[in-house]
Amino acid sequence: MIDNFGRKINYLRFSVTDRCDLRCRYCMPTKNEKFFKKENILSAEQIKKILTLFIKTGIKKIRITGGEPLIRKDILEIISFLKIQKDKQFLKEILLTTNGTQLKKYAKDISNLGVDRINISLDTLIPEKFQFITNGGNLKLVLDGLFEAKKQNIEVKINTVLLKNFNEDEINKMVYWCHENGFKQSFIEVMPIGEVNTSRVNQFLPISFASSLIKKKFGLESLPLSTNGPSKYFKTKLGNVVGFISPLTDNFCSSCNRIRVTSNGMLYPCLGDNGSVNLKHALHKNDSEIIKIIRNSIYHKPEKHFFNIKEKAYVQDRFMNTTGG
Repeated sequence: MIDNFGRKINYLRFSVTDRCDLRCRYCMPTKNEKFFKKENILSAEQIKKILTLFIKTGIKKIRITGGEPLIRKDILEIISFLKIQKDKQFLKEILLTTNGTQLKKYAKDISNLGVDRINISLDTLIPEKFQFITNGGNLKLVLDGLFEAKKQNIEVKINTVLLKNFNEDEINKMVYWCHENGFKQSFIEVMPIGEVNTSRVNQFLPISFASSLIKKKFGLESLPLSTNGPSKYFKTKLGNVVGFISPLTDNFCSSCNRIRVTSNGMLYPCLGDNGSVNLKHALHKNDSEIIKIIRNSIYHKPEKHFFNIKEKAYVQDRFMNTTGG
C-alpha cells in the first residue's frame, strides 16, 4: 500500500485493549479515567477478521499494543492467529509492546507463538521513582518479567520516555544497564497525546539532551539500521545499540510506514492526527468493501503531525493507552 506521499505502508500497530494495570503520568489521566465500554471493544473474532483484511492489503508487520495487551484474557488466542499467518508466510513479523508486569506469566507462551521482539516501557531503575511515575507500579515485577523474556530468547528493547526533573540523572546509568544485559534501548520525547494532569512543558526533555550526555560518556556512532519504528540508531563504544525517537524536535513523518487500530475498531493513519475511520461499524460489509475503506484511509494518510509541546495538545480526548503505543 502506498499513500499519497509515496510512503510504503506495511506496518500495523493494533491495540487490543485500552485497559492497563499501571497509570503512567504521561500516558493517561490519573483520575477520572474514561475507558471504552466493554460492549464497544472488539471481540477476538472481530480482531482476527480485521487483521486478516489488513494482511490481504499488504501489511507485513503487526505489533500488538494496548493499554497493556497481556491483561486481555484472550490475548494468546489473538497471537496464535498471527502465528498461523506467519507460518503461512502471509506475515513477516509479530511484535509486542508491554509494560512488563505480566511477562513472567506469559513470556514462554509468546515465545512459542513466534513473537519476534518485544518493546518494554521502562523509565527508571529506581523502585521508588518507578512507583511514582506509574502510580503504584512494582519495578521488581517488571524486571522479573523482562529477564524471563530474555530467558525465553525473545529479543528485548527498552523504551524510555525522557522526563524533565525525573530521569535525566539516570540516562547514562540506563545505557550501561542495557549494555550489561544485552538489550537495545530507545529514548523517546514525551508526546502530547491527550490532556493529562501534568503540563507537557514541565515534562518535556529533548532528545538532544540525552544524546549529548551519552556521546560524552560512551560515544555515539551512527548506524544504518532500519527497523519497524521511528528510532534513529547509534552504537556506543560499549558496543550496545541506542535509539532516539524525536517526534517533537525532529519528526520522522517523511519515512512513516505505520498505521494504528484501536481496541474499539478506529483506524488512525497518523498518531498525531484526529482523522479516523470506524472499522467496527463497517464489519457488516463484504471484505472487498472493507478493504476499499482501509486503502482509501491509508492513501489519505496525513503528510505529518503537528505536535507542539508549548501548545494545548492537538489530540486532546485520545490518550496513548487508547491509541496504542
